[in-house]
Amino acid sequence: MDDKLNRMQLQLDKHTSQIGKLFSKIDDTNLCIQKINTSLLQIKWGVFGAFAWYIIGQVGILEAMRLAI
Repeated sequence: MDDKLNRMQLQLDKHTSQIGKLFSKIDDTNLCIQKINTSLLQIKWGVFGAFAWYIIGQVGILEAMRLAI
């Protein structure tokens, strides 16, 4: 009986350790996903800015600003 109890305790300790490692990996994965999300937002706003710059350039606002300066 003690042998079975000892084996179950060892398995419980092993599972506890594995669960701790798993949660650590989940935290690392969440951090990586957050960094990817930040990069994608930067790309999105960069594209919007480039598009706005192109439209402003085509309309002629840049020429008007050059004349004013």
